[in-house]
Amino acid sequence: MYVAVTRARRSVTILASEARPSVFVEELIKEPEFGVVVPPEAQKHTHTCPACDGRLLHMAGKDGRDWYRCEHVKLCGSRMPACPACGVGLPVRSRASDDLICGDCGEPQPACPSCDAGWLVERRGRYGAFLGCVRFPDCDGKAKLKKSA
Repeated sequence: MYVAVTRARRSVTILASEARPSVFVEELIKEPEFGVVVPPEAQKHTHTCPACDGRLLHMAGKDGRDWYRCEHVKLCGSRMPACPACGVGLPVRSRASDDLICGDCGEPQPACPSCDAGWLVERRGRYGAFLGCVRFPDCDGKAKLKKSA
């Protein structure tokens, strides 16, 4: 990297992980004298993968339902659906309550009791309806469905 940076005539393009940039890249970005330009789309951090701490990338589904997958798809394979209310955002844990709040629409989702990133959705099994984590089969968090009066 040193040779590339010191021998370049006009400019150097450095590709680095947004989730885990090296200390050299962080140093170059922090010092204004180096004149590093970071593209605006790289500056907006998306969401962190619950399995490997990589980035979750937004994907448009063919059936109209959006979802998120890990940038390390070959190694990690983690994926999550988008918010059930707006279909675009990704609910994240709120500091104020135990629920997860969607970053786009603000709709709360009940948090999974087994993992930090998932939320509970209604599912059907052989014993009837229950609440299950959206990260199934990576997470097997469950809760009983409250009976409506």
